[in-house]
Amino acid sequence: MKRNTLLTVHLIATIVAALTIATFFSLSLFAELKGDDGIIRSVKAFILYAMPIMILAMPTLKITGDKLAGKSKSPLVLAKVKRMKLILVNGICLVSLAIFLYYRSHYQSIDSVFLLAQIAEFIFGLANLTLIVLNARDGMQLSGKLQMKANGI
Repeated sequence: MKRNTLLTVHLIATIVAALTIATFFSLSLFAELKGDDGIIRSVKAFILYAMPIMILAMPTLKITGDKLAGKSKSPLVLAKVKRMKLILVNGICLVSLAIFLYYRSHYQSIDSVFLLAQIAEFIFGLANLTLIVLNARDGMQLSGKLQMKANGI
């Protein structure tokens, strides 16, 4: 696969992953703030059924990122690779939590156990979104589309 194609697929996977996580987070937050069990159930069902989008985007992101990184020793590339490992671990936690929250909301109860799992999902979701944004920032810097100052951004 040509490098430009890899870059395009990588960029699309990054956008899809970030938007999916942000959407799941926003919908869950809205449902929790509303406090309506019906809305919570609907959101958890939507997330479960939309989960394949994230399950496809994340490995695509990893595979294309690894191919683009090659054997680079660039500190930015190495930081992106390290973050990607955390993103994948968090992603596994997020998928597990999404399944648990769906099951709990539909077949058991929306109670303190549900709330603790929901809080964990918020934490993992924010962490993953932050890591993806940091990787996107570094990717833009690597591509020359973002210039970084010596003291940070």
